[in-house]
Amino acid sequence: MASFFHILAGLALLAALAAWGWAVRGGLQSIADDRAAGLPAGFGRHLLLVLWPFAVKRRGPEADADAVRAGKAAVAFFVALTVAVAAISAYTNLTFKPTAAPAGSLPAAPASAPSKS
Repeated sequence: MASFFHILAGLALLAALAAWGWAVRGGLQSIADDRAAGLPAGFGRHLLLVLWPFAVKRRGPEADADAVRAGKAAVAFFVALTVAVAAISAYTNLTFKPTAAPAGSLPAAPASAPSKS
């Protein structure tokens, strides 16, 4: 069962990476379309593309299509991350073995407080 969650975690992380790549690809296409339309594509849009590609969208009448694309990519990204975290949690719960105390050891007895009499 642990191996199932291990594989699921890997696949979910790959899906999150794919959603990020999908958003980067769409953002690059949006910047290229804006340049073709004669609109400036400054450094800020490229920086935004690196930091959070889901926010880069085309200007003008095609902006709605990019917003839908970015929204779908963001939902896919967060769903994949949620599944990955849940699978990692299940995997660690199934495989974690606490360290056992040495055989025959007992907890230390509480020390008595010194008296001032």
